[in-house]
Parts: sequence; structure tokens; C-alpha cells
Amino acid sequence: MRFFFHITDRYGVSPDTIGCDLSEQDAAVLHARRLAAELAKSGEFFRGSVVLVARDTLPTSWHKGEDDTAASRGGI
Repeated sequence: MRFFFHITDRYGVSPDTIGCDLSEQDAAVLHARRLAAELAKSGEFFRGSVVLVARDTLPTSWHKGEDDTAASRGGI
């Protein structure tokens, strides 16, 4: 299952356009916590950031090719 980890702060959202394949939602939450911890170490600018986890809703087969055809249909 592919998950996306968008970072949001007072200036807006930095979207994750690549995502990460993980086995389950619990693994995605753990990954988001690690990202948030790393952001907190990066200094004052990132301390107010939040990591949003979004599960991909596209069929897995669309990601296998990751070509322009899939992107033109709204994927990736």
C-alpha cells in the first residue's frame, strides 16, 4: 500500500508527490512519527510542522508503470 507524507506548517502544505510503499497503516504512522522527530531536530523553522499521512486510493497497478499515461489520468 502506498502512503504519502505531506508536511504542513503555517505557510502551507509541502506535498509528498512520491510516497512510500508500506505494509500497513501502523507502519505509515510510525514513519510519520520518525519524520516529525527529524523535522523537530532541524531547527525552529520546522518545529511547528505537522506530518499528514494520506493513503493512496489508486490501484497498485497504476504505480508499477508510473508513466505519463497514469499521470494524465490523475495518478501519481
